[in-house]
Amino acid sequence: MEKGLLVISIVLFFGCSDDGPVPRCYQKSGRRIVATVENVIGAIVMNELCGFIIDPNEQLDRNPIGILSPCNLSDEFEINGLRIIFSGYIYESFETEDICADFFEITEIMMAEVQ
Repeated sequence: MEKGLLVISIVLFFGCSDDGPVPRCYQKSGRRIVATVENVIGAIVMNELCGFIIDPNEQLDRNPIGILSPCNLSDEFEINGLRIIFSGYIYESFETEDICADFFEITEIMMAEVQ
């Protein structure tokens, strides 16, 4: 009986493991992560409506607006026109919202070399 409980406990413990992304932003609004981006080149741009946004050089999957509004951009990157390489999570937006950029959480960011 004890062996059976041990096996079930082990299966449940490892079976519930989730190696997916761990969101840190937008949890209070109940948003899901809809896409993950890695090592994309873009620029930080000051936008009148949204504040500092990320303008990627390429169209990203599940990024309908085309620009990203990062929830966790640090002050050192708040430079208009700064070229960056970034990774992160794109979050869902709801049909009832009027947004100026897609919800985004940065997981990695660094300055890109200017060419």
